[in-house]
Amino acid sequence: MLFQIALDLFVHQMAGFDAEKARSQFGIPSGYEPVAIIAIGYLGDPQALPTALQAQELAPRTRKPLTKFVFTGGWGQPSDLVID
Repeated sequence: MLFQIALDLFVHQMAGFDAEKARSQFGIPSGYEPVAIIAIGYLGDPQALPTALQAQELAPRTRKPLTKFVFTGGWGQPSDLVID
């Protein structure tokens, strides 16, 4: 999901990245664990993407329900804070 913030900039948080490469590229010291990367930039034109990526970019988004991964008290016990 993309969120517009200011000056037409958008952010996108990602979890599937090479943590060791991030540690090396950004000089992350030992004792700290990179767990997410956030890209910040301007939206591009989806028509400029290769066909396969255009389809992916323009496809409807689906999200896993919060009740499947937001727990309270123990694993698999959906939090009362989550409303379906």
